[in-house]
Amino acid sequence: MPGWSRSFLDPSLVMALEAGRTFEEWLGGRIPAVDYARISADQSTRSAVLAKGRAAGTGIRHQHEENTETAAAFSVAIVKFYEDNGLTAAQPTFVRPAFMEMVDALHCRRTTEGFPVQALIATEHERVWRLASDFARVHQAVTVTEEGLFIERRSVFDLGSLRNAEAAVTSDGEVRRTKERIERHVRRRAIDGGTPGGRRRFGWLPPDLCSGLKINMRRDPEEWPVLREMIDSAPHGTSWNAIARQLNTRGVPTASGNRWSGATVRQALVNPVMCGYRAIHGELVHDPVTGAPVVGQWDAPATVEEWEALVRLSRGRGSKRGTRLTNGSPSAGVEPRSLRKYLFSGYLRCGASREDGLVCGSKMGGCARPTATNPGNAVHVCTALDCGGTARSVRDVDRHLQEVVLALLDERRPFVDEEQPEWAGTPLLQALINRRDSLGSEQRSDLEARISGLEAARERHRRGRQDALAGWDTSRWPAMTLEERRAAVGTVLRSVTDLPLPPGRSRRAPFDPTLLRITGAT
Repeated sequence: MPGWSRSFLDPSLVMALEAGRTFEEWLGGRIPAVDYARISADQSTRSAVLAKGRAAGTGIRHQHEENTETAAAFSVAIVKFYEDNGLTAAQPTFVRPAFMEMVDALHCRRTTEGFPVQALIATEHERVWRLASDFARVHQAVTVTEEGLFIERRSVFDLGSLRNAEAAVTSDGEVRRTKERIERHVRRRAIDGGTPGGRRRFGWLPPDLCSGLKINMRRDPEEWPVLREMIDSAPHGTSWNAIARQLNTRGVPTASGNRWSGATVRQALVNPVMCGYRAIHGELVHDPVTGAPVVGQWDAPATVEEWEALVRLSRGRGSKRGTRLTNGSPSAGVEPRSLRKYLFSGYLRCGASREDGLVCGSKMGGCARPTATNPGNAVHVCTALDCGGTARSVRDVDRHLQEVVLALLDERRPFVDEEQPEWAGTPLLQALINRRDSLGSEQRSDLEARISGLEAARERHRRGRQDALAGWDTSRWPAMTLEERRAAVGTVLRSVTDLPLPPGRSRRAPFDPTLLRITGAT
């Protein structure tokens, strides 16, 4: 599940302002600060089992609570809270919106609402930065003025300690070494025959803290017979989709509480854990002494021969990877596949009615359906196994929706082209420039670095605004990549419900755009 980010003012500050008090009265002489919290993986989103015992955002809330206690101990007032939930800080390609907003506010010494801030509070510096580039931005933001503070776990970092933290924490090499340590630990556990861990798998019990039972070790008495039925059905000619339909008809959910699909059935059955084997990066784990595949200590529903037969069956049915040995991630050295091929993939929803009278609402996916007269033909079809009641030409749908999107972008552009709010760091930058001009040349070096940092931040702000304006310029549409177009679509479009053809209407009838019900982005 993808992560999310948000920021919000301290509720007590909002209440004070609504009651007519000033910001200074609420501050009461305390040090104004920002609070940052981050977690790489929200455990409540990992599976339906974990969600029952842990509300979404619990880890983030715990960090905020600890930071609030720290603030009280240091006579600090948290003006604004920033949080990135389910977002790693160890991947350079991952953008953390709340982190970026928090650093900009601290660097400018002012939030977007105009309230002053000069300190940063976090439970651990690893929550704030893991890469050298992120550390550089935080360090620059904290030290832009002499009164800047960074408080971690009730300890104030002086500037020397903050610089020393760079060598210990932020280098890309440290992130790489951390990943290597994790991989070595996973491999050692695999060689020892330990459970694969991760999410609960269909057929196995969840962990039990009272008895010490680990996840995916012992069979679930209710799901185990169903898993055996799946193993027995496939070799006798039952397709993956047919097995999924049978399970959905019987009301049997996946381990995460979702409906089955042909893909999830295949992935479950060709996983080597079915016969007690374990795979890492697409390769079975072998005993370093005997060279034989390691057999795990968990209950296995299939024999080695049955699992190998399922793998051969998967390959015979056209699976490009044969087995999904890496539980959804590509094998080492394998480039990830493009997630989207068509412009409006993921936006369309099936508007057909199910047997129970409810609207299907399933996502529609684009797929190629070449014909003798049109080799490039493709259609958007409902992906639900028990529906499949709606299909529409990709060419016709995309042509119409593209016109709608471009019109919506043009409508929004006048608002974007209006004068933008002043950059929050302008007063501080001007103050530092005035201070620099009053000093001798030998005293300016430190101020020059701070001024250069703020000028760079101002330039990033300006470029970001120009990029936003350019994004609304529809004249650039023909030259934009698919990813850029989809990003633009997401700013004005939330979803499109595709209604089925009315009774009696021929499939050869002209395209009817009124069957597309558009929901705009908020």
